[in-house]
Amino acid sequence: MSDATTIMEALNLSVGFEKRTVLENVSVQLTQSQVIAIAGPNGAGKSTLIKTMARQIKPISGSVKLNTTDIWSIRTQEFAGKVAYVPQDIESSTELTVEQMVMLGRNPHQKWWQWYGDSADTDAVKKALTNTEMERLKDKPICQLSGGERQRAALATALAQEPQFMLLDEPTSHLDFKHQNELLALLKRLRADGLGIMIVLHDLNVIARVADSVILIEHSQNEPSHNGESSSRSTNGSSSRVAATGTVEQALSIENLKRVFDVNVTAFNDPLTGEVVYNPFSLQKN
Repeated sequence: MSDATTIMEALNLSVGFEKRTVLENVSVQLTQSQVIAIAGPNGAGKSTLIKTMARQIKPISGSVKLNTTDIWSIRTQEFAGKVAYVPQDIESSTELTVEQMVMLGRNPHQKWWQWYGDSADTDAVKKALTNTEMERLKDKPICQLSGGERQRAALATALAQEPQFMLLDEPTSHLDFKHQNELLALLKRLRADGLGIMIVLHDLNVIARVADSVILIEHSQNEPSHNGESSSRSTNGSSSRVAATGTVEQALSIENLKRVFDVNVTAFNDPLTGEVVYNPFSLQKN
């Protein structure tokens, strides 16, 4: 995390599968000391975007760059030393212990002749385990962990990489209230230390607590059908696009949320924290 000017950005990115475009013409810039949240309805391509940024999926067109270098031209080990990715689904069948899994995060920093980590590696692993409250479980096999514990082990592995950027796909989905709160506090500390963080989240109130800016993704509207009515999804699926970007208040305005999620929402500032609180409601009476 030494270069405070490093920028990771997607430029005019389009991504698809089996001849169907999922995301269309998406551009986003992530700098260090910043948290960007990706929000949107189910199936809008939030995970697809972050996987493409993480070099898990090749785009149809456009590019993802670290400064001016296309990520696909960077050596795998070098890329892993700069960008850490925590997927939504964590491998649960491995017999590796938590500590062994977290040590894998040090691979980008090790020489080819190293068979195990040196003192810098063990220090980084210990710090990562401590920051995620996984130190007491370090000798436990991954296959014996709960879903929330596996998420924390994966986060510890990413922290051990000591990257410049961290890409997180729904890291709070299996966490209880306590560990969710501690994760958000950790992300704020990492941001203060210079880490750039992109995070997929469903909970708008969690986004309001941690994000500096938001990318709101929506399903593209289709052309009117033969009867003159328009449909939000076509029979073969529709692509998605960026609906809004900006601060939490700008991107997640009541008008934007109504359009993108088709739900009525109230928003107010918490009197204690000053953070925005969102509350969906129904206009239908019981």
